[in-house]
Amino acid sequence: MISVKWDKNRCKENLELPSGWVFFTFRQGDQPLWCGITPNLAQRLKVVRQKAENDPRYAENAQLADNLQIESHPRAIDALIRCKVFQSQEQLTYQQAMRPSRDYAYLAIDGHRFPFVCIQDDTNDDWTYLGPWRGRFFLTDVMDTLSRILKLPYCETSSHPCAKLESGVCQGWCLAFEDGLPEAEKPDLDKLGTLLREAFLHPNNGILEMVTRERERYFDQLEFAKADLLDEEIAKLSQYRDWLNFLYATKALAFEEEDFGVQNGLLSWCLYEGTRWEFHPKPVSYRENELLAINLNDTDEARLLYEYHVQHHKG
Repeated sequence: MISVKWDKNRCKENLELPSGWVFFTFRQGDQPLWCGITPNLAQRLKVVRQKAENDPRYAENAQLADNLQIESHPRAIDALIRCKVFQSQEQLTYQQAMRPSRDYAYLAIDGHRFPFVCIQDDTNDDWTYLGPWRGRFFLTDVMDTLSRILKLPYCETSSHPCAKLESGVCQGWCLAFEDGLPEAEKPDLDKLGTLLREAFLHPNNGILEMVTRERERYFDQLEFAKADLLDEEIAKLSQYRDWLNFLYATKALAFEEEDFGVQNGLLSWCLYEGTRWEFHPKPVSYRENELLAINLNDTDEARLLYEYHVQHHKG
């Protein structure tokens, strides 16, 4: 374990931070305030500084800390076990307020409600929810990509119809809400709902393969600039598919190792320094429209355990 000074939301500029997975605690003297784990401590501290600059409440909490304790761990699961045990032992006043998941967001779809696809902070309404995802900009990029490929709605204004209809990049699904339009001329929103679910909810819908084939066609025809433009879209669609697979699997994920067990996608018990710790994660009652939504605060733990399972049990 190492301890470093935390002064005005930053460490010393020339401090060499450990690489790899670490468990960290922000403290005021000997009193721990909040803790976490990360595979990139330098990046996590950068995020803390940036958020402190933009959020007065976050800055006030962060400035209470005067030192940072850091423990390196060989595996992500080791860091997670250390963190879970520590939180069971300590009363961490600022753990909830400083959690990174405050920046996460859900994707919401509904073929009968404008704007049809949007980003939400929670799952309290009647949309069909997916997520959460780490990063609103990533979701925005995926929505834009699928909109351009499939001409699905991606409404960036609160009014409709907008310029996208005139430019031909949208099929004008919002015209279904126009009072003066005959019913026979209005778009079929039931069809839109089916298209949205196929595009956003199904990992193996073929969209990634379609874009990949288009990229290969450009490359074979020596149109390298066009091929390169699709590389970023392929990467984002691959990341989206991977996260969907995680969301489908995590709620029912269960497996046992010698030193820990997983139930309902979360750590249920572990052995730490010769002592068995029980965490008893309880099944969450999800609404029908939360088919691919999990509790926001559980996201990082659930994802880490899913990745461990994929690496060690599915290969």
